[in-house]
Amino acid sequence: MAMATATQSTPSESPFDIPHDDMAALAASPGFQVLRHYLADKTDNSFCEHHSAFPDTHPTWILHRDILHALNMPVLQLFRRASALAHAALCTQKPEDLELAFHGDARSAFLWLQCFVTDEVDWCCTRGCPACVTAATISTESHIRLTVTSSLLSTSPASSPPSDALPSSEPVSPTTPSGLSLPPLPHILPALREALVQDPFWGPDYWPYLLSRANLLSAGVHGLIHECGELEALVSSPSPRSTAPKQRAALLRDGGLHGDGEGTGTKLRKSKLAKRQLRMKGEEMELLQRAALQCWGAVAVPADLRKQTLRRGERRVRSLTCP
Repeated sequence: MAMATATQSTPSESPFDIPHDDMAALAASPGFQVLRHYLADKTDNSFCEHHSAFPDTHPTWILHRDILHALNMPVLQLFRRASALAHAALCTQKPEDLELAFHGDARSAFLWLQCFVTDEVDWCCTRGCPACVTAATISTESHIRLTVTSSLLSTSPASSPPSDALPSSEPVSPTTPSGLSLPPLPHILPALREALVQDPFWGPDYWPYLLSRANLLSAGVHGLIHECGELEALVSSPSPRSTAPKQRAALLRDGGLHGDGEGTGTKLRKSKLAKRQLRMKGEEMELLQRAALQCWGAVAVPADLRKQTLRRGERRVRSLTCP
């Protein structure tokens, strides 16, 4: 990971020079206006000691911070959704195991996002001084790569990412009107390229390399979107051994699904993860029972009785944990 380490004072102006026409078109977007109002109400727009000395530049810093939030937040939401689906599918609480729920480019993209978001969660959520957040965009190769990737994803055709897998760019707020979204945000790419050209550390030679790396990450994120749709269907599908409605009603009458045997107490609704863990426990007990019966049958029981006891020939239900 390359990092800008040149010793120089923090600039008083934003490194991004976005054309006035592009900014006017973006400011006219209803979705972007809602986003800016939301961030103004929910985030701290106070500046650090260095940048507070330049009040004339504060509106520009805040505007560029809002653009970064609009770019990166949908990718962050996608990563969080992918993590939740991986937790449910793998029934594990270990973050290092979550990548096993994906494969190929999707796994590479998930692992990259997991490492970056863990280290830079404040920047991804645009917390802190707006000027410091904006200036940090060109601080490392990873920051630049995610920013370029987010811009590429925002300009992708609508048919590529499923709408239910990739969250829209609207802020997660109860006051946000449903269906309101942001326009494509390619404005940051020319401004970012020019900022790298003018930067004494990066220079003009890094842009082709960084763009190629961002294209690879963008392809991996598209794969992650597709696999999130598959995991969503997997974890939301009913268990093949789920209790029938009539049996469930009888258990409710008899108190079998309550905390006692008298049918009294608070009714509990198990989560999908709890149901899957209970099913795994049942499958484990079944496998142990079959292994014990096989050992016992091989030693002392005739073949006919062994086959009858072990129920050979019965079709087993295929599942995630017991193929």
